[in-house]
Amino acid sequence: MKYAVAVLAVLLSMPLFAAEPDMAAKQAALNEMLLAYRQVELHYVDPVNDKKMFADAIGGMLAALDPHSQYLDKEDLEEMEKMKSGDYVGIGVEVEIEGGSIRVQALSQGGAAERGGIRPGDVIIAVDGAPVTGLLANGIGKRIRGAPGTAVDLELSRPGVREPVKVRLVRAALHSKTVAVQVARPGLMRVRIAEFGGSTTADLVASLKALDKDGGPKGLILDLRNDPGGLISAAAGVAATFLEPDAVLFSSRGRMPGSTATMSAGTPEFAELTETSALKTLPAWTRTVPLTVLVNGASASSAELVAGALQDHGRAKIIGSQTFGKGSIQTIIPLSKDSAIKLTVARYFTPHGNDVQARGITPDVVIQQAFPAVPGEGVFLREADLANHLPSIKANNPAQKTTRPTAEKTSLFGTASDKALQAAVTMLAPPPSGLRALFKAASSRL
Repeated sequence: MKYAVAVLAVLLSMPLFAAEPDMAAKQAALNEMLLAYRQVELHYVDPVNDKKMFADAIGGMLAALDPHSQYLDKEDLEEMEKMKSGDYVGIGVEVEIEGGSIRVQALSQGGAAERGGIRPGDVIIAVDGAPVTGLLANGIGKRIRGAPGTAVDLELSRPGVREPVKVRLVRAALHSKTVAVQVARPGLMRVRIAEFGGSTTADLVASLKALDKDGGPKGLILDLRNDPGGLISAAAGVAATFLEPDAVLFSSRGRMPGSTATMSAGTPEFAELTETSALKTLPAWTRTVPLTVLVNGASASSAELVAGALQDHGRAKIIGSQTFGKGSIQTIIPLSKDSAIKLTVARYFTPHGNDVQARGITPDVVIQQAFPAVPGEGVFLREADLANHLPSIKANNPAQKTTRPTAEKTSLFGTASDKALQAAVTMLAPPPSGLRALFKAASSRL
């Protein structure tokens, strides 16, 4: 009870409340919350832990705001720091809370989840035999995390599959290698960014410098498919890699001081956010090399920021399907030395002011993949499908009505069935004009 009283006293003593005319209404609401807690403390069937009760109350309040705000305890904060550095223990899975269900949004390339056959669209229903219904994102994270080398049993609901799918995975100490490069065709390179972490900008610069032979490649294909996003600083760095220093990367609008701003590589905020020393060593061709960007329904957040910046500046053609539509920015606000909240504080917009939230990025060239059918393969949800999602603020410019795409397996990217990649290659290296008529005539005879 002493803890509850202390919490209420702190809340009611905040200057923010004292300056507001509806102070009485807020005090009444907080008193009601405290009375409810008192009834639980006195009459609940088992004794309760008051700190846990209030932490859960904060978590519930944040979860009711939008799918990306959450309460973070000491363990969550430590795990977040590890993930920023690219080093963490886990199975390599990104989840979203949708209608109380914990749905897999994306998989880390080469992680235990991908190797074990988990697919985007799967719903986690139990961990080690214990149901997870009603858990928040950090709650499911705690269930799944553990010591390297230990096993975790997952039970999954998969669209199109009647019986639950059971998978045993071994946790591993992972280092996220976020950037990979491969030859798409002689002279054309495919640069895959799996997610945006603390080392992504430096890794990208190093990869591009390694291509700096004979003036660099003839074209680049930036592959952001199935990229769930990550650090906005990494997104700003990647976008700046291909744009002129004075080009606007994105703008943001929010109520938190400093959250309304326009970002370019020349602003002081960019220098504070991003590893600018790496960008200074870029070969000059990175800002002029012909460029395409591949996206799909699981390209989210930071991936959308990059695609939108390159599209608006005419720097690259976007190929694929409508993106996820997460156009919001979260920041970490400490509550104590061992707790914090991750709070949505702003929406971001493309350089031309287009609203990404609940809308996504519309490709210049729409490609519906024709990967081989996988029995029970799920579909991607987009931001607009998630409960309590922030709406687009441009009511006169509604979200694109698109067919919900089938989940695309990362392992099929770069194969002969990858129509989006083929379209990018054709755009960057079209067949000689003399052959075009031949191809057209041949196709007309088929």
